[in-house]
Amino acid sequence: MTTTMMARSCEEAAHQHDRAAAHYRHSARHLAKGEHAAAVKERDLAIDHSDRARIEELAVRPDGMASEIRTQTEAAWHFVG
Repeated sequence: MTTTMMARSCEEAAHQHDRAAAHYRHSARHLAKGEHAAAVKERDLAIDHSDRARIEELAVRPDGMASEIRTQTEAAWHFVG
C-alpha cells in the first residue's frame, strides 16, 4: 500500500469515527427528549459509520486482521446498542 493510499484510508477512518460520534450525540439528545424511534435511527447510523471506520482501519493494518480485544469491544457495543 502506498503512502498516499494509507493516508487516504486513515483520513476516511477518522471521518467515519467523527460521523459515528455525531450520530451518538444526536441519539442521546433524542433519548433525553423521549424520542425513542429517532434515537434508535441515530444509533443505527452511528453503528454503520463505526463499521465503515473499522473496514478502513483494517486496510492500513499490516496483517489485515482486527485484534481480539477490538473484536470483543465491538461485540459489547452491538449488545448494548
